[in-house]
Amino acid sequence: MLQFYFLSIMLNLVTGMILVYGKNFTDVKKEKKSDNHDDTSLSIGDDKKNTMKTVFGNNAFFDDKTFRLVLGVLTVFVGLMKLLSVVHNDVPVVGDIIPALAGLFGGFCLLVEYYCQSASGELKLPDIIQRLFVDDRRYLGYFCITAAVLHFAFPDVLLL
Repeated sequence: MLQFYFLSIMLNLVTGMILVYGKNFTDVKKEKKSDNHDDTSLSIGDDKKNTMKTVFGNNAFFDDKTFRLVLGVLTVFVGLMKLLSVVHNDVPVVGDIIPALAGLFGGFCLLVEYYCQSASGELKLPDIIQRLFVDDRRYLGYFCITAAVLHFAFPDVLLL
């Protein structure tokens, strides 16, 4: 369905931009717990904040945890629907595998971030999830952006 094609492109692009340029709330939660603040970490955070404002403008809702929760749920849902629905004469499942995986992984990354942020106690994630979806989330963001741009530019290519 063309609606899922459009939603896949838009949600993967926004999710990727948030994962690359957005504030990582799991790092913010760790910084609040530690009392050791040095000047280098503050300058890096300020540069990232300025980059975020340059990319998205002064929209505060990109840093809102409810917005990120809804975006994560929608991105996972559309990624799942891209696996199940077929766009005009396309190969089932394999036809849109890259944007579907980008949506599933990017949305899951936002959901893990929301879960870590809203957890009341100390949360210990499995090492593979911590490494892929929290520490290296920037690479998932690049994957989501690349998948969205390629899916838009080459709509009839197999795997895109």
